[in-house]
Amino acid sequence: MASVKLRDVNKIYPNGLHALHDINLDIEEGEFMVVVGPSGCAKSTMLRMIAGLENISSGELTIADKICNDVQPKDRGIAMVFQNYALYPHMTVYENMAFGLKVAKKTKAEIALRVHEAAELLEITELLQRKPKEMSGGQCQRVALGRAMVRKPAVFLFDEPLSNLDAKLRVSMRLRISKLHQQLREAGKPATMIYVTHDQVEAMTMGERVCILRKGEIMQVDRPLNVYHHPRNKFVAEFIGSPAMNLFTARVERFGDQIVLRCGEHIFSLPEDKSTKAQHYLGQEIYFGIRPEDININAKNTINSLSSKITRVDAMGADEYIHFTMAGQQVICKQPNPEGETNINSNYQFYFNMDKCHLFDRETEKNIL
Repeated sequence: MASVKLRDVNKIYPNGLHALHDINLDIEEGEFMVVVGPSGCAKSTMLRMIAGLENISSGELTIADKICNDVQPKDRGIAMVFQNYALYPHMTVYENMAFGLKVAKKTKAEIALRVHEAAELLEITELLQRKPKEMSGGQCQRVALGRAMVRKPAVFLFDEPLSNLDAKLRVSMRLRISKLHQQLREAGKPATMIYVTHDQVEAMTMGERVCILRKGEIMQVDRPLNVYHHPRNKFVAEFIGSPAMNLFTARVERFGDQIVLRCGEHIFSLPEDKSTKAQHYLGQEIYFGIRPEDININAKNTINSLSSKITRVDAMGADEYIHFTMAGQQVICKQPNPEGETNINSNYQFYFNMDKCHLFDRETEKNIL
């Protein structure tokens, strides 16, 4: 295992495109780090720079405390698992997994030992004599993972490895990769894993920490639940969470001895801890955010509640996503699926739990709390 550190790393292409901006990121030995962001945010570019498949324009990359800017990919102690498996179609599973070891001139006995160890861990021993065309996508991805494992790399790199799989297989493979990381740690062979995805569910369920990228810049690095409950800025708040956080423009005002938010004709009272921060914005507009699960329907509260007509209901099995409007804007409320029917075009009372709200600076979009 090895730590990976990026210091002021930039990537500028010959055409002037500045893909990565001053990236500073520390990935500890044995850590499972997920890099997540929308398409085009340069997350795969960052992974390829760690692998040595892309040059670093400026800054410093260290792997296991060794500067690797100019080190060849084969000498970095990394193994990469790609989205498209990249298996040799004419070779068996055993031959695909053994290929890199043969190139490295390992003995037949050592190759056999490593291949069978990895196959057993990934539960693909019975597939060793099959060829890729005889297997499912999930099986092929396990073989690709096994091929990386047999090299015993210091760092595993995953570039959206589950994108080609159907929803059920993605869930299964997420669990398998997370379990593999845990098994290696328990066996005293912890592996550093860096996993790139655009899927926030993968990020939240797999990563010990999550690095969120936007347009080549790091927005936040933290544990998944901290990212969810304490987003550093408006982008993170919107990107993490499904359904997405409800966001409104609100004016900070004083109402008697209270600090409140005014959204159109609606007024929301802030709790004391949030009032202390918000009072610096008196008379100004800010962004006010609240997650769908922090809005309650049929509430008996009169403070911080409003009456609105339901415009749509999405039944999602155990939950319902209820759509209504506030100040001319669509709002989503998430609640457990009730036994009775929620009626569209009927008025209901909606309570906003302001203890859970988020406030963002209008200009910088930073979380002011």
